Amino acid sequence: MKAILVPVDFSSTSLNAASYALHYAKQVGGKLMLVHAYEQPLIFPLYQGIELSPESMREIKKKELQLLANQLSELEPMVKVEQLLFDGKLLDVIQDLTEVLQISFIVMGITGAGKAKETLIGSNTLSISKHCKVPVLIVPENAVFTRINDIGLTTDFRDVVRTIPDDMVKELIKATGARLHVLNVDFKNRQWTNDTPFQSGLVETMFEHYHPQYHFIDKEDMVDGLNEYANKYSIELLLVIPQKHNLLEKIFAGSHTKELVFHSDVPVMVMHE
Repeated sequence: MKAILVPVDFSSTSLNAASYALHYAKQVGGKLMLVHAYEQPLIFPLYQGIELSPESMREIKKKELQLLANQLSELEPMVKVEQLLFDGKLLDVIQDLTEVLQISFIVMGITGAGKAKETLIGSNTLSISKHCKVPVLIVPENAVFTRINDIGLTTDFRDVVRTIPDDMVKELIKATGARLHVLNVDFKNRQWTNDTPFQSGLVETMFEHYHPQYHFIDKEDMVDGLNEYANKYSIELLLVIPQKHNLLEKIFAGSHTKELVFHSDVPVMVMHE
């Protein structure tokens, strides 16, 4: 059974991601592992006029996590929901868990750009997606789960054998039964090189048994091109494979973040090479 790790801080952002992960788990026959990580405060808050102790704070966190697990189980009784509670930094906890447990991928929410509120999950999502080897599925705060029938794999057709984790992509296709779209965004062939046809041929061989559709999107702004294509062809999930000075940096910097991640209804899964 595929284990899907879902960090939660009980904010609306993380609760929406947990809901998304629940429905995804139902589609692929997986289970959820809710994890809540917290750090002991320097000054403990008061509860009914009495300062909380480390033990009582942990008990409150445990009850909140159990309540969420129960609510999700009621929504989808066929999906197994487990809970993990840790005292520690979220990134450290997740890295430790992915080292010792067989985690298929992580699902995290992200808060819209420009909003005053900032949650623990929202502020850690991009950092975790950069540092964890396990794929991270980033769910925009307004995204509603739709059965995944079409997946878009973004590529610049450079060094594809080394950079595309084809086993991970194939496993995702098998699990969802989705169609694969290979997406390349360029503008007036500025990124075209003599090696591009060869590299695209390697991708075709890599996924020949899945009969993907290939799309060369002529758009000056890469993020606009991906968003337009995703909306036009009902892509439910975009796959991004970061490389140094490449797509991840473009997407997770400045206006690109705002356009593709923060302002998109299409979840983005980050897979590392």
